[in-house]
Amino acid sequence: MIDMSMGPVHISSGPGSDSRTMSLTILLSVLEKENNVIWMTRNLPDQRKIIDILGHLDDLTLSRMIVIEFGEDLQSKLNEINVLLSKFNKNDLLIIESWCENYGRAKAEEISLMKKLVENYGDKKIIITSESYEDASGKNRGLLGFMSRGGKTIEESFRTVWLTKIDNQYQKVLVKDGEKEFLVEATKKGYKLIN
Repeated sequence: MIDMSMGPVHISSGPGSDSRTMSLTILLSVLEKENNVIWMTRNLPDQRKIIDILGHLDDLTLSRMIVIEFGEDLQSKLNEINVLLSKFNKNDLLIIESWCENYGRAKAEEISLMKKLVENYGDKKIIITSESYEDASGKNRGLLGFMSRGGKTIEESFRTVWLTKIDNQYQKVLVKDGEKEFLVEATKKGYKLIN
């Protein structure tokens, strides 16, 4: 769904667009291709969402996934998995959901940590997610007046993929990846491409 061949990706999601469902959809795709995943998340989602999207996978497939809830301590959790990341093959995936808080500015330490992650493991498949925020300048920058978190440093280290809810279109989300745009629909089994 999202092309991972062009380097690390920052998924910036607008209100109601649900980057967690996108993360789980991508994670499922990687696991189904017999690759490994490390899924790091600030807070684990409701079990029902995980079961809906991943519940059909067998134990062997699920054994290729490590789930880490990092809360407020992303740096030490990343330090704990350095050895695993160094052994990742080219099709394995690291997803870090909510790499920064979803309010205010991203902290300098968080931005620096993401930059260091790419410097050390930029040849690996990495996705980070955060919620976008409204551009208060009135200049309508970003996507439809929403900005991605992390500023220029994150923009230089990660390719930004935007998720934005389509008004009056139940469960439909626009995905904008550079010049490419496509629609996905939220289903119980994750996002499904509809065009």
